[in-house]
Amino acid sequence: MLNRMCCITILVALFVAVTPIAAQDGLDLEKTKTVLTGLIEKVLDERGIPSVSIALVKGDEIVWTEAFGYANVRTKTAATPDTIYSTGSTFKPVTATALMQLVEQGKCKLDDPVNQHLGDTRVQDRIQSEQPVTIRHILSHWSGLLTGENVKPIWGRELPMTLEELTSKLYSIRAPEAMWEYNNYAYGMAGLLVERISGMDYETYIVENILKPLGVETRNPVAPSPEMVELMALPYRPGGADGEPTPVAQVHYDVYPAGDIYLTAEDMARFLAAHINGGVLGGSRILAEESVREMHTPQFGGYYSLGFAVKKAENGHTLISHSGAIRGQNSVMMGDVDARVGVYMMSNSGVPSSIGEAAIHLLRGEEYTLPEDREYIEVDPEILGTYAGKYDLAGRYIFEIVVENDGLFVIMPRMGKTELLAETESRFWLIGEGWVFNFVAGDEGSIDRIDFESDGLTMKAERIEE
Repeated sequence: MLNRMCCITILVALFVAVTPIAAQDGLDLEKTKTVLTGLIEKVLDERGIPSVSIALVKGDEIVWTEAFGYANVRTKTAATPDTIYSTGSTFKPVTATALMQLVEQGKCKLDDPVNQHLGDTRVQDRIQSEQPVTIRHILSHWSGLLTGENVKPIWGRELPMTLEELTSKLYSIRAPEAMWEYNNYAYGMAGLLVERISGMDYETYIVENILKPLGVETRNPVAPSPEMVELMALPYRPGGADGEPTPVAQVHYDVYPAGDIYLTAEDMARFLAAHINGGVLGGSRILAEESVREMHTPQFGGYYSLGFAVKKAENGHTLISHSGAIRGQNSVMMGDVDARVGVYMMSNSGVPSSIGEAAIHLLRGEEYTLPEDREYIEVDPEILGTYAGKYDLAGRYIFEIVVENDGLFVIMPRMGKTELLAETESRFWLIGEGWVFNFVAGDEGSIDRIDFESDGLTMKAERIEE
């Protein structure tokens, strides 16, 4: 969730490829359940993931909720649809929705400078930009503000910064709209804007104006009640094919409106359902259709809208999505706005987004088969050796490429080693996900970066060490 490239934390899950054959007239729910159950159980078994909870949306209904595995591995406590996980960054669209509601109420405008609503807690403009940082900028990650987040162990004695303290330390490092950069600090400040503009504390506003109208019964998503804690999945590091998952420290963040929130998969699926149904669910409207369309419109020529990643599918449909991760917990949200279908998944370790992609196709009524393998080629080990080294993704995530037994592998912090298979001599895909590693040579002919490709998006990792 709170890492700038949070979606990379699910790259080491099992590769699940699905091949569309033909569209059917309608959803075969029993087949969909059977296929997804098989995929999830395979992931749990082969990747050592403790549990996965899933909720499917078709139209304005939650058509299936199920959970697999253990919320607590040591006690063998089974996960259920009532198990509570961290939402991670999939909660960013909820924070963005709250501000859009306030825009609808005429209490602010998307292009208002943020300092106009922050009172004495102001963002510092250290570069003296002619263009102020606006609400639209922070919700679309084009603010030019300092990025980051601060994490503290729950069982430690040091508390994270308050939203006021966080915001008072924010300052511009470049002009707004100069570069897209994922920014958790900015979304933390967005939570403070909700408070200042609405006159309510963040949790109360979110519950009363978004979650409760959608039928969500969880009442303490920011500060979980003791009853909620009893239902929580503990966080783990995946154990791999031959090992048990390892528990990791429970943590909390200063930028909690960016995604340090606790709910069930069905709770978040209800929010997703409202967004794929024009802002309404079960007769309760949380946003006007015009506002929903605005939230699903990419900003400033990028792919990120106001809280969602947005892309056009091959069939022309608009797809909205977000992934999330905090230490030991992951989440995936995907929706097809035109087909009005969606999937929300949570895990206390990791769950591959490819399962979500399979769910979307199945929910659209498409026939699928699962290929036994995927075509790839062998590459000369001498060429593979030129790719070995350490790479830095966005200045925040360092990983290593190594060659072993004439094969290419990526080693990720806390994630372990995963094999890369070649489509061409320079283009590889990751076992466990549909991500492509494209090795790019510089002017002198040596490899100087990797371009990651996924869902039409490209992210660059610079080589820092051979």
